Amino acid sequence: MDDAQAMLLSGNAKAGMDHVILGMREIKNRYPATEWRDFAQTTFLGHPVTQLIHQCPFTYHSFSKPRGYAGDAELLDFIYGFKQPSQNLATLGREILEHRVNSPISSSVKARKDVLARTIDDVASEATHPTRILSIACGHLREAKESVAVQEGSIGQLVAFDQDPLSLEVIDREFDNGSIQTIRGSVTTLVRQKQSFENLDLVYAAGLYDYLSQPFATRLTKIMFDMLRPGGKLLVANFIPDHREVGYMETFMQWQLIYRTESQLADVAKEISALEIANKRTFFEDNGNIAFLELVKA
Repeated sequence: MDDAQAMLLSGNAKAGMDHVILGMREIKNRYPATEWRDFAQTTFLGHPVTQLIHQCPFTYHSFSKPRGYAGDAELLDFIYGFKQPSQNLATLGREILEHRVNSPISSSVKARKDVLARTIDDVASEATHPTRILSIACGHLREAKESVAVQEGSIGQLVAFDQDPLSLEVIDREFDNGSIQTIRGSVTTLVRQKQSFENLDLVYAAGLYDYLSQPFATRLTKIMFDMLRPGGKLLVANFIPDHREVGYMETFMQWQLIYRTESQLADVAKEISALEIANKRTFFEDNGNIAFLELVKA
């Protein structure tokens, strides 16, 4: 941390950040999970380098959690370029921000958005009826801005479902599109079947599974699958373990995720009978940090 602090203070933000991120990953791999958390909180957050790193508005937004939870839609908007820093932001903060939003993990988040947009377009182009789509934990629904089908109004209905009213307000404000409907609700209400949807052509969740336990994710996957009409598609995404930025995220950003291997992600479909599934596959976005599970209903 002393070396990283010296690099940052000398104006070499890229080298300093790379030193922090790679060094923290190496140290994390040496410790059991509980010991790592204690060590990171006392040793890293207690170091003066934290004050320098938290000049980055992206990092500090995650750390401070202004909406009360990690990974909110406003944080992702830094990555997507919809949220810009203050013009008064100091040079170091701006350089760290540029490093973070162009990092491999941020590139994966952008790629995830592109996968969702392409999936919406594929489903819309193949449908012979008005397409019904549900996005669970939709955030600001940024993939809809990349979707040709949404922009051209060639889908029947896209329901944007989220527990955060501020996210839904952004969607209502930015999308002048009668096919997009916002509904406030939590995934718990879906699992308890107090809210439900049916006859969907596509149901998807982008960042949600990064916060769900395996039993909860497994149950939700079954419920989501049951919402589909025959031929409908389910798509969920999850960060894989041991990516290069995990130590930085868990410490300086206080952004804790539940990671899954490709096989662990595939296993969330275990409550669904194989006879109900016409096609099942897992794949990665181009950077290899996020895995996807796709199911097509028979």
